[in-house]
Amino acid sequence: MLNKIADDVDTGNSVLEIAGGTGLIAFEVAKKVCGIDIAPSIINEAKKKLKQKEIENVEFFLEDTYKLHFDRNSFDTVICINALHNMKYPEKASSEIKRVLKPEGKMIASIVGIGEVLRFKIIMTISTIMGQLPVFHKLKLDEFADFIDKSGFNILKKEKIKDEKDIMVLLYIVSESRKQR
Repeated sequence: MLNKIADDVDTGNSVLEIAGGTGLIAFEVAKKVCGIDIAPSIINEAKKKLKQKEIENVEFFLEDTYKLHFDRNSFDTVICINALHNMKYPEKASSEIKRVLKPEGKMIASIVGIGEVLRFKIIMTISTIMGQLPVFHKLKLDEFADFIDKSGFNILKKEKIKDEKDIMVLLYIVSESRKQR
């Protein structure tokens, strides 16, 4: 997945990584990266890794995806891996992503394809009800692509990714922000 994302990010781009966790992707993909996450412990861990690796082109912020502090048209690319399906209001997140992207900027997004297999859809519904892992959206690839399209993006690439070791399929989409009329 990391190589796939790196291939889809143009060299020299400014990148925002949504729900970036401890920085695995951010450290690898671009010349300048801002990573955000809502969990303080994760941001602290990412900052420790940043210091250990002595990387200067990455910054991490504790931040809510629904209300980003970045100015309009700040980034060439926004990466959001395995997060939108866990957000209660992904349309708010996609609106903020579109706002901070430069005109015709790229959004690279993936979610776990829980909707692709009925048993996983049932398991994740039970898990959410029990309060273990909130999964609000259990989508198939075409449903995910439709959501991205309705959020104001043109789909450039969509695919299912499944390694033989993986239990579930990942849904991967590269899109471009549609021009404002």
